[in-house]
Amino acid sequence: MSHRMRLPVTAVLVALLLSGWHSAVAASESSAPVAPPPAAAQRPLSLIPEPAKLDLRDGRFVLTRDTGLVCPPSDSACSWTANWFAQLVLRTRGMALSRSGRSAAGSIVFKREHGSANPESYSLDVGPGGIRISASTDAGLLYGAVTLWQLASLEQGDAKEIEIPALHIEDRPRFAWRGVLLDSARHFQPPAFVKAFIDAMALHKLNVLQWHLTDDQGWRVEIRKYPRLTRIGAWRPDGKGGRYGGFYSQAEIRDIVAYAHRRNVTIVPEIEMPGHALAAIVAYPGLGSVRHPPRKVSSDWGVFPYLYNTSDVTFRFLDNVLSEVMAMFPGRYIHIGGDEAVKDQWNASPRIRAQMRRLHIKDAEALQAWFVDRIGRFLSAHGRRLMGWDEILNAGLSPDAAITSWRTLESAAEASKLGHDVVLSPSPILYFDFCQVMREGEPPCRGMETTLKQVYDLAPAADPHIIGVQGNLWTERLDTDARVNYAAFPRAAALAELGWTPAPQRDWHSFLERMPAEFARYRALGITHSESAFSVEIAAAASGNGARVSMSNQVGYGEIRYSLDANADSPADDPSAASQRYQAPFDTALPAKITATAFVDGKPVGKSTVRWLEPWSLLRRSSFDMDQCTDDLPLAVSTSGVVSMVNVMNPCWIYRKLDLFGITAVDVEIADFPFNYQIGNDIAKIPLYPEAPPQGALQVRLDGCDGNVIASMTLPTQSEPVVATDQVRIAPQQGVHDLCFRFERRSVDPVWTLIHVIPVRHASE
Repeated sequence: MSHRMRLPVTAVLVALLLSGWHSAVAASESSAPVAPPPAAAQRPLSLIPEPAKLDLRDGRFVLTRDTGLVCPPSDSACSWTANWFAQLVLRTRGMALSRSGRSAAGSIVFKREHGSANPESYSLDVGPGGIRISASTDAGLLYGAVTLWQLASLEQGDAKEIEIPALHIEDRPRFAWRGVLLDSARHFQPPAFVKAFIDAMALHKLNVLQWHLTDDQGWRVEIRKYPRLTRIGAWRPDGKGGRYGGFYSQAEIRDIVAYAHRRNVTIVPEIEMPGHALAAIVAYPGLGSVRHPPRKVSSDWGVFPYLYNTSDVTFRFLDNVLSEVMAMFPGRYIHIGGDEAVKDQWNASPRIRAQMRRLHIKDAEALQAWFVDRIGRFLSAHGRRLMGWDEILNAGLSPDAAITSWRTLESAAEASKLGHDVVLSPSPILYFDFCQVMREGEPPCRGMETTLKQVYDLAPAADPHIIGVQGNLWTERLDTDARVNYAAFPRAAALAELGWTPAPQRDWHSFLERMPAEFARYRALGITHSESAFSVEIAAAASGNGARVSMSNQVGYGEIRYSLDANADSPADDPSAASQRYQAPFDTALPAKITATAFVDGKPVGKSTVRWLEPWSLLRRSSFDMDQCTDDLPLAVSTSGVVSMVNVMNPCWIYRKLDLFGITAVDVEIADFPFNYQIGNDIAKIPLYPEAPPQGALQVRLDGCDGNVIASMTLPTQSEPVVATDQVRIAPQQGVHDLCFRFERRSVDPVWTLIHVIPVRHASE
């Protein structure tokens, strides 16, 4: 499954109100003013997700290295959880607990208590004389231990004593399914990373990992009956003369599944069908719907037209594959994808059309319904439930099939009305490959903001068929382990609270107040994450002979402190809690260097932002700063290590309201990259310019893209992607105008992108 080439404008409409289905999705918070946080004593305890019920009491418990951990005799699962808790305390607070407690007095007692109907519920009692975690299941004890660890890590740093406030917690999740999808097909993650990611999920009380193991770009799971799936299907060209790929052996998968089970994470494998099947078809061409499918796995992204054919031979193959998959994954659900199945090859196949006539199947859409039903019956016969993306919905689908709803909340409502259990995973809000902040310096991402607040504000309807929520990490642009984690966290924390905490108790401002301690936990555990929502944005515009400066951050939280240096060449020093506090826009002389950081309780939150202010820098605009001319397929792409924002179908930007008096040229930095996107018939929508030079040109037009050309630059000719700088002369103009910067090309490949533009004003002006 890709869900990548779907145009993003309509996707954001999941916020539409429809029969009680709604999503309180906020607009971008990029200009949010920053309010000072309340005093530490007034803020909630930093527990994420927020427990269902918490009552503070008088007193405190002092945790020391002599504090015992007590489990029922011969309870190996409890002992494992107690040891895991101790390891977390050691890693985050530097305290090695004795783990040898036998007496309840002054100890942490893990107690089995039956009675709760929810298998993940627990209670936690803290008093001066000891701590008790009570639950009926392993999952409950685990989550009680997670909450206790969070209480022990409200502060960071090594400690000989840790004070934990006296309290009583009664806790259980809102939804049974609190999931994350990890796409290992587009980019392969080693087993050690998958395990570390499962650890991070458990610390957020997330309990389902949908593992996307097969797609057009790679087959990642060993199937012993069909060794070519991994010998051939797991590898694709890397663009450098070598190959890229990898796969998980059955032994590695069983090890990961057991590892996840210990942490109450169920792994749901996704084996795509009938589409997103190119890797398997390359390995076994007879599975395809055309006579001569490609001979190599492709490195392109997007939606390919290659579908499994519908012969009995192919179904025997799929049955055999699923049999081996079920032997590795003991969970209830098997996800078959079912999305984005382009039917052109089915419709063009005489053999498949003849089969449809024999079966009295009216069209290719009905053929997919028949395909899914056949697979569903096979899974049901083996005690499993089929799950698929919402494209598989049809009136004849077995009610036992579950749906992952990604396109609109309307599809979720439709699935519920038909009696299907539904996991909400709407694009773009719960698609974590979308950008967190549209800002220069961020890693590659899909070109629309999915902010922390948008994730937090999603409001699922109260419906018994809604079994949970899921965030998705598609990895076309997340090509390293660090980038996967950066995209996931902290949005996974907002997802965790969405899935766990009762709706009336969720509070955005309380969540923000709890995040600084969560960031500290991430740092202590080495979890790569983004703090960009808290990082300061420094805006500056010409004002007289100087600049007017304003500052904000996306979430509008924290105190902004800054330093101002008249020497733009001096080293950057991070502000401290004693630095100047930003309160309102101010004017400054040029040149100047501003370094700004948000603070909470005197501690920095988010990376420091540095901006050098000179007359030329006030005119500079990056590809992130300018508007896209159209919004077909915007992506933040990396070219030669530089990330820029470009609409790959129409590389074109608008520089708004430039005073052209005295502007004689524009300095540009540009780069190119291959057009490696499968977008089907939408490729015909890409504007081409037959009159452009053979290698293409960058045109600068006045007052919009239909205006007069005031500057033009022929693009360089090269055999490899490049980053190039040049200066483009501009015919003299007067007044304030919009400028359109558009790459005009004869063919779709390569794609050129702007990195930045700097209008050049004549020195005498």
